Amino acid sequence: MMGNKSSQKLDFNPDLNLLESLANFAEPPPDFNACLNAQGMYETMRFVLRLSPRNHDLVDSLSSGIHTVSEVSPEAFQAYSTYLHETVHWWQHVGSTSGLVLSLCYLAQSHSSLRQLRAVLAEIGGKKSLKRWADDVLVQGKDHNPDVLTAANIAVNNALDVEFYKRYAMVPKKAEEVVNHSHFESVGHCYFIVYGQLLGMLSDTVDPEFAALPNAPKWESIYADLRNRKHVGFYCGSPVYRPRVGLHAIFEGQARFIQLQFLDRPRRQSLTCEYMRSLGFLSGIYVEAFEEFLRLSESDWPSTIDDPLISLFLLICDLAINPTRGFPLDIVNMERFIEDVDVGVRFSLLSSAVRELPHLRQEILSCSRDEYEKVADELTAFCKYDHPFQALRAIADWAGMLPSLRELMEEHRTFEFNETNQPIRVFFSHFVSFSQDRLKRPEFFCWPGAWFVGDRASWEIGEIWLRHLSLFSDRGDKPGVYAREWPTRSPVAVKDMFNRFYVGVVLYDLVRQWILQDGPFLYEFDWLTQDFSQTQIEEWAKSIFERLFGMNPDNFEVFD
Repeated sequence: MMGNKSSQKLDFNPDLNLLESLANFAEPPPDFNACLNAQGMYETMRFVLRLSPRNHDLVDSLSSGIHTVSEVSPEAFQAYSTYLHETVHWWQHVGSTSGLVLSLCYLAQSHSSLRQLRAVLAEIGGKKSLKRWADDVLVQGKDHNPDVLTAANIAVNNALDVEFYKRYAMVPKKAEEVVNHSHFESVGHCYFIVYGQLLGMLSDTVDPEFAALPNAPKWESIYADLRNRKHVGFYCGSPVYRPRVGLHAIFEGQARFIQLQFLDRPRRQSLTCEYMRSLGFLSGIYVEAFEEFLRLSESDWPSTIDDPLISLFLLICDLAINPTRGFPLDIVNMERFIEDVDVGVRFSLLSSAVRELPHLRQEILSCSRDEYEKVADELTAFCKYDHPFQALRAIADWAGMLPSLRELMEEHRTFEFNETNQPIRVFFSHFVSFSQDRLKRPEFFCWPGAWFVGDRASWEIGEIWLRHLSLFSDRGDKPGVYAREWPTRSPVAVKDMFNRFYVGVVLYDLVRQWILQDGPFLYEFDWLTQDFSQTQIEEWAKSIFERLFGMNPDNFEVFD
């Protein structure tokens, strides 16, 4: 953190390109070396924060604590802004409700259908892809045990609904392939399935009686009634409203403008938006959401980065990516479910509200807790959404209701996680911890760039920052993925957590391939470590799969 304003000239060298970020929200790239072709990246399906080797060196050169701006070179300052940008992506995925749904839905493709997958293996053996086998049986009218075909279709449809959800939620304007797919039912169905899978996993982990979590099984009859009545958005063939921006653009816009606020804070004269645009940092995916916000709110481009309109945009991003109904709060009105949980829809409605509440454009001047609470209250009341504090307080209350959650948070403190559902335990405990701190200091998590530099910087802010750094990252000096070291946790516990977590990631990847991808299994896990040969990696991955399902992937019948 930088503790004072400075007249130091923090010029930006576009040749260094130290500010640029690149995110991948679809398939993971094949190479996991320390980001040689981009300055930073957060990998959604591998849960890893990446920096280029040069940025690693520059960030590592800064010791923890509060620094004066004069102690930090412009190059290191720019590199740290990229580190902040990518850490915000980690926060989005582990700390926001939409991000938790997105991160855990990848896990749900395995967890939600374990019983069905085992039943299929026991009856017909291994078939890859299971989708191709089930489709062929239906098309050719082959005589098969109907229970097995039903089990296979449940597993396939659960996995496909996750894929549909991810693609629609991330980039709704390009979701034509999704809505025209023969297996796609409706947007409401995708959200209903994904939220049900999320709550099923969390219930199995900490709340089997649904004493605190919303009871998703009770939604079934209400949802079925909407589908039968052909309520828009909930029946097959329903018209689909697609907002112009989704999670991808909103996540990137939020991270970029937080980064720019960080870069702007040390300067006596604020950076102009035109200058940052000339350097290429206000273009493409990084401004899609902001330009949509300006369009819907009927606002003009601000001239400088310190304009309160940018802080308002960041607050709207914060509200949009944190739906409350379905999780962590129960559904009150199923007819509003899509409107309540779809991040693109939420962003559109909140941005449009500014048009009717024009005074909000100049309301956020100091990025304070009071401003956060007041402006959030006006926006959510206008759009008939819950105030974010309502959901955060509910999460804070869970520990008092669930002894199993208290046990989980003790595991989080030590990193000595129970083996059962370990990746879910890791992610959910981080979400709860993040939510607890967000309730205490919502202004920091909304505007961290403004709180890291200048007179707002403090030891308290630094401690919060250190508590919520990414779990896993690459390194600048050699390939692979590594667990972050934590001074308050045993290195043995950290290593064990890392090993078990990535055993789970490998398993989720293989199950996803089994269900949805034709052709042989691919064992592209060399990104995880360079210490073993490809043959060793393949045998390790196969043994993980066989321990869970009792069959080696080599024994599968493969459909090309």
